[in-house]
Amino acid sequence: MLTALLILLIPYLLSSRGPAAQDCFSYPYSVHLLKCKKKKSKSSTKFALFILAQVVVCGEQDKWWVCGRGSGMAWKRSWRRWQRWACLGAAVVVSAWLLLAAPCALLACPPRDPAEAAAATHQPHRDRDAALLVCSTLSFTTTDHQQRQTQGSPQLDKDSPYNVLYEWLPASRSFGANESVTYTTHTTPEMITHVGELATRWSGPLSVAVFVPYTDFCLAAARVAYLRACGPVEVREQVSWHFFWPHDSPPAADWHLIVDEKTCDCNAEETTASIRTFRTEEVLPYPVNVARNVARTAASTWYVLPSDVELYPSEGLAQQFLAMISRMTEGLEVRAAHVSPRVYVVPVFEVGSSVPATKEELLQQYHRHDAVYFHRHVCAHCQRFPAIAEWVTQPGTPGTIKTFSVVKREFPYHRWEPIYICTKQEPLYDERLSWEGLQDKMTQMHELCLQEYNLVILDRAFLVHAPGIKRRGKSKTKDETWREPFVIKNSKIYDQIMEEMQKKYGHSEKCRRH
Repeated sequence: MLTALLILLIPYLLSSRGPAAQDCFSYPYSVHLLKCKKKKSKSSTKFALFILAQVVVCGEQDKWWVCGRGSGMAWKRSWRRWQRWACLGAAVVVSAWLLLAAPCALLACPPRDPAEAAAATHQPHRDRDAALLVCSTLSFTTTDHQQRQTQGSPQLDKDSPYNVLYEWLPASRSFGANESVTYTTHTTPEMITHVGELATRWSGPLSVAVFVPYTDFCLAAARVAYLRACGPVEVREQVSWHFFWPHDSPPAADWHLIVDEKTCDCNAEETTASIRTFRTEEVLPYPVNVARNVARTAASTWYVLPSDVELYPSEGLAQQFLAMISRMTEGLEVRAAHVSPRVYVVPVFEVGSSVPATKEELLQQYHRHDAVYFHRHVCAHCQRFPAIAEWVTQPGTPGTIKTFSVVKREFPYHRWEPIYICTKQEPLYDERLSWEGLQDKMTQMHELCLQEYNLVILDRAFLVHAPGIKRRGKSKTKDETWREPFVIKNSKIYDQIMEEMQKKYGHSEKCRRH
């Protein structure tokens, strides 16, 4: 601050050497700007910089100063050229310092608590050191499998910037292709605990892809091991874990090995939850579609349900869905049996507190306004499906999933992003799109429309987001503005993908772009 004040004194010292000649700069500031604009633009620019350099508000604790233009500080025409340039240089330096260096500290904000400031400064280093400590303390063991090898991602393959390690830790139970439906999902280390809740609500296999750049590998490995050793038994029996990472951020530990779960102390509190991830520190985009494709590709069953880790299924969904497929094969469920190609839409809702297990419970909450369709207040078109008003008034037959309706994803539902049960033969998600940039599923849904897919909406089957109804804020928050660079990038990629699809499938009036 002292340096800044000394710099501000330079024009005053220089001005004291010149005679007190009167010109347009001797008027009040507001008049200066008006009169000097009539002169050459160079004079106006110099004057603007001079004024900016002379008016500074400085705050320190409870004391305030206003350092402004004093008597005798006018910029005189009689100044020597070097004096004018020296004054202009001082103005530029101070202006740049005010605008770029520390505007908050100088203009408005009271000084931060030293301890708080130090903690914020060293937070990334502490998190990185803590994560590396986790890496060094993990106990690894060899596997019974052959030498592990990584692959490229499912869509981009060898051109992918990611390495994929399938079956980093497989489920202890195996499932036949027609025995169940695989719930395929994805996560980062922060959200791994949701897999425990999913495993208790899903009676079939789960395929989970985890994004693990650098030290996130260790955080994920520790949390997976803890969940398998100390969580629900279904996690060990039903969940298969697949890890993937960027080429330029390989795991900080040996990925050929797996964590020894026997070393987990279930009586001790899980200690890695407070450590910020490497992805968060480095602001790495989350390759959500790579994760979706990895989890889906790794599934062992014919039918899969690609979903999100925070979406919990209704009771008995997998078994009741397969029972419906059997009835279709036997000619007892004819409504959707003869439409092809098709996928099976599972409606999604969000609730205020408790997660319903059956449609009866869901409808009770819905009519009490304790439940709404997913993203009702954030993105109304994203999950609002055709004839939803009828779906929420018909309880259906308990224990039986049936076809509710068969629709197309065409206008006015061209922005609909349903979650559905499908096979592994359906188009993959485009891996060039990131989660941060939004619209990551739109291109895949557009391709389904171009291929004339039928969307079979299921009755009594549903997904519920982890409790909490999201609402859009009244103004744009800081949490939204950080997305803007990613949104711009996704938008450009989206346009490119649309052009590629138009060349491949031709133009369609029914399948409108979002």
